[in-house]
Amino acid sequence: MKNDTGELVVPRLTVSPDLPATVQEMLRAAKPAELRDPDTAGRGSLWQGLAAPLRWETALMCAGGYTFFTSAGPHAPVRVLLWPAVGLGAAWVALVVSLDIARRRKDRTRLRVIRESREQYVLDGDLVPAAGQLLARASRAVDAVRRSEVHRDNYLDRQRNDVVLPEKEWEIAETLRVYSRLERSTPASAEGEKARPVLDAHRTVLQATLDGIERRVTALETYAEQTAEADRRYAEFLQIKQLSATGHELLELLARSVRDDLAVAEIDNLAEGAATVGEAFKTALAEARESAHALS
Repeated sequence: MKNDTGELVVPRLTVSPDLPATVQEMLRAAKPAELRDPDTAGRGSLWQGLAAPLRWETALMCAGGYTFFTSAGPHAPVRVLLWPAVGLGAAWVALVVSLDIARRRKDRTRLRVIRESREQYVLDGDLVPAAGQLLARASRAVDAVRRSEVHRDNYLDRQRNDVVLPEKEWEIAETLRVYSRLERSTPASAEGEKARPVLDAHRTVLQATLDGIERRVTALETYAEQTAEADRRYAEFLQIKQLSATGHELLELLARSVRDDLAVAEIDNLAEGAATVGEAFKTALAEARESAHALS
């Protein structure tokens, strides 16, 4: 996906496939602020839940209780009506407080897990623009392969792809995060003649790292392109196969209006077309498999 400027949209979140599935789901469901800074998002005492009853539901409950007990016994002494109302109010307050404290405890536990997993996920804000675009390209290529028909129908070793491709995407994201940290900490200019060669060497290493990652991304994109070609050949093959399956009906139809030998020739052409497309499909699959092995 691209934004209005034509750039690819950097994935909001890239998660390590080594994390348990429950933690991955938790991270994907978390709010952006919680992912950026779980410590700040988790500030606040559990006992702040004592203020939970101070909201409009409590006022509504009190008004309802007062109305109920007043209508139930309009001539009863005030002290007789007071205690049931107080008891109802106390029960409501205790319920609201306990539920809010339980929710806060659950949130604190969830934020603790997010904090402990901070090095196991990469946010779009962690990356400098050049690194973000590389990750966006890698993510797009991986998604293209995993959405393809030949992947779905297991012509490209679906089980291996489902393991290897997320690992490759995570390795790229993790390396780009480290690159971005170093890129941001690199001075824009040298402070003196002696610092200039050191800074130049630093930038050379950073650029070599970025070039190496781009080669890996390009390999993923090549795999995605060859997978797309295999998809096109697969669709063509399935269509020809479907047409060939009705060959006998077509033969009967043609035999009614033209000579039998012409009808047979037409059916033979269909069969040859199916064979040709089938071979092209096999070739496309073989090229895609070679690209997949090149990623290892």
